[in-house]
Amino acid sequence: MRTVPTCAAICTLSLAALASADVYVFDNAATFGLYTNAVGLIDQQQNFNGYVGSYPSVSGGSGDFAWTASAPSGLFVNGSSVARTLSSPETLTFTFASSNVYSVGGSFYNVDSSGTQQNSVMKIKLSDGTTFVRVVSNTTTFSGFASDGVNITSLEVSRAGTLGAGTFVASSGFVMGVVPAPGAVALIGLAGVLARRRRA
Repeated sequence: MRTVPTCAAICTLSLAALASADVYVFDNAATFGLYTNAVGLIDQQQNFNGYVGSYPSVSGGSGDFAWTASAPSGLFVNGSSVARTLSSPETLTFTFASSNVYSVGGSFYNVDSSGTQQNSVMKIKLSDGTTFVRVVSNTTTFSGFASDGVNITSLEVSRAGTLGAGTFVASSGFVMGVVPAPGAVALIGLAGVLARRRRA
């Protein structure tokens, strides 16, 4: 896992970096966008529009961007399109239908029963086990991941520790990065060729 907090670190990256099979962790939305654009991913913003009330799970997107959000006791979506777990403490899980998802990021935080954001320590975990633990003090704190070799099938968000006890995990939306099916193979293949040439 590599944390990439600034744009300067991104500017030197190239497709050759894809051969290393790393997961990059981002705490800045602009840097995340620069990286996903640099490696040719197609980003699409996702939200919970169209849902208001309690649900076992909610789904959105289509094709490579199809996703489902769920929690053990279900989800509640308020009138501002913020989704949260129905029970505390529970994990908010996003699952992705496509095998072409290589990045995901968004605003993940804790709220009280009235929907007011509460400071907390959040644990954000990818399907490959990569975990980002951080303090979240507002609704715009960004957390993102980009994989350069293994597709992302799920993202789990939960509270870690006692800061924010009695709160509910929430999200106001997220962005997914996808390589269309033929492009995914070509992108990873090109990265391998470039890496072999560099070693030669």
